Amino acid sequence: MPLILEDERTAHGFDPASANTLYWKDVPVLVRQQDREDQTEHLTFRILSGVTKQNHSLRVLRIHVSSEEDPYFLHTLEVTEDEFQSLKAEQGILVDFASFPGKIISLLERCIASQAADMPRFQAVLAVRAADSGLKIVETNDFKQLPHITLAFRPGNDFTVKQFLAFRLSEVKRDCQLLQGQLANSKGESVECQQQLSICRQQLSSLQEQHSRQTLELEAQLREQAAAAQQDKLDQVAAVRSQLERELEDAAKRNSQQQELLNSRIAELDAEGRKLRDQKYQLDTQVSELSHKLGSAQGSMRSLEQEVAQLRSQAKALASDHHELELQLANTRAQLAAAQEKSSSQGQLLAQQQARLGDLEGSVRQWEERC
Repeated sequence: MPLILEDERTAHGFDPASANTLYWKDVPVLVRQQDREDQTEHLTFRILSGVTKQNHSLRVLRIHVSSEEDPYFLHTLEVTEDEFQSLKAEQGILVDFASFPGKIISLLERCIASQAADMPRFQAVLAVRAADSGLKIVETNDFKQLPHITLAFRPGNDFTVKQFLAFRLSEVKRDCQLLQGQLANSKGESVECQQQLSICRQQLSSLQEQHSRQTLELEAQLREQAAAAQQDKLDQVAAVRSQLERELEDAAKRNSQQQELLNSRIAELDAEGRKLRDQKYQLDTQVSELSHKLGSAQGSMRSLEQEVAQLRSQAKALASDHHELELQLANTRAQLAAAQEKSSSQGQLLAQQQARLGDLEGSVRQWEERC
């Protein structure tokens, strides 16, 4: 037989202080009443577990079916662990009392999942009568409707509705108290955050002022160092340039003097060569007489040729020295370019410092926005 709850048991059996909500959700239900047509309504199912007031070791399952639109619409089922055995035997239920609420919840969830279909596969049906009401969860296939569970509910009277509304009111009050406590904590945390934010802003302001001073001092030091480095480089370049110019002038003078000496020597040698040739022409007629002088004259000529070769090698050495001086001048110009590049890199470093300052200010603004 379906289980029917009496008002006295409803009032004195379930202990609201031990209530633990297992399920609380709106479920589409086909409501059947004698005085009106069948219609599908979204009813609120709330499944509670707890114990009885008389025996705290006896577990109780309570199911409320209510409507958000009608506060007086209430149907209640209450079954103890002992009464569940009779229900289990009558309807062939295979699960125990501990697993029974989970199976009911699973069937209700399937009803929710099937509500979008034109012909829902799972559907909860509530038959409302004067003295009692019955809830069935049926599964529809191509052949027939198969009821999974049939439960007898007790329609709410004035006493049970007031008790339910008082129970809901106590829950709402408790929730309000929790929310008020959370609100007070939030306000306290907000005040602390505001104080911390004020302190952080003051610290940020002092840090910005300190950073600005340090930045100005650093920029001044960098400008002084850059100017000093630039002046040092210019002085070094000017000194090296003047030294090289003096060395070039000295080398040019030495080269000119040596060239003049070589030219004069070559002229002398040319004159001596012409003189010897003249003498040779004159001595050709006296070959027979001066044959012993010819050998000595040829020896003198060979020594003079060797001296000419030595003078030519000296001229080549002077040309090599001139080339080396030109290479030194090119190296000096490269050093000057490197010094100018270093001065430009120091200017880039200053720009990077300014970019880092801008990133820091942006991070501070983001932090203020989050707070």
